[in-house]
Amino acid sequence: IRIPYMETIVIVMPTYNEASCIGEMIETLMGGTFLDVQADMHLLIVDDSSPDGTAQIVIEKMSLYPHLHLLSGKKKGLGWAYVRGIDHAIKALNADAVIEMDADFQHDPLYIPEMVQRFQAGFDYVIGSRYIKGGGVPSTWPWRRKLFSSLGNRMARFVLETQNIHDLTTGFRLTRVKGILDQIALKDLMALDRFAFKIDLLYRTVRLSRRVTELPIQFRSRASGETKFSLREVIATCRILVSLKMKKPHRWSSHEEK
Repeated sequence: IRIPYMETIVIVMPTYNEASCIGEMIETLMGGTFLDVQADMHLLIVDDSSPDGTAQIVIEKMSLYPHLHLLSGKKKGLGWAYVRGIDHAIKALNADAVIEMDADFQHDPLYIPEMVQRFQAGFDYVIGSRYIKGGGVPSTWPWRRKLFSSLGNRMARFVLETQNIHDLTTGFRLTRVKGILDQIALKDLMALDRFAFKIDLLYRTVRLSRRVTELPIQFRSRASGETKFSLREVIATCRILVSLKMKKPHRWSSHEEK
């Protein structure tokens, strides 16, 4: 009997002081969500030496789940954690696709099966979008954060001249490895010490991708802990947009699809 090929999909999840929610997230994914996905699913926690014991919780769970992995290192910033994690997912876990995802339940695991299905249907890049029909942000967000998020996306779309991608600052997305992620010099991304690096990564990914799709998501409030959003992130994002605008040789190709 020939066993059908199962794509290996690795969720790369950076953590810093997420002890209050990482155990629940692991159980939700490993004991629930992954059972609904027709793929070889792995969860890679990239912990930046959290002083609150996040890594120890992961280590305890690893004895229960062989597809749970831990990568520890010094705290250098979100982008650097993703660089380490994606590199490990590709080289050590032989990932066919990588999902970027937060540990604090702002990204609902509910959307993972659909993300994987779209990848298996031939899409290279699946973007979890808050700004298309069916998507949204928490009503509990302060008005200032709602304003910064909305205007930030509008400005990014204007500066980078794309009308087909509506959420350029989302942190929840799936990317094909072959021909896409393995072609990006991750260590050369701008602002790797901040969340803003994700715009540079999205820009480079879209340019390499043949088929891009946006999946509407409802962004949730943190289950616990404090938000890492700050004015510094807004400033870093603006700097990246200006830099991309200046060096961009031409418009993005119009291959994005719904």
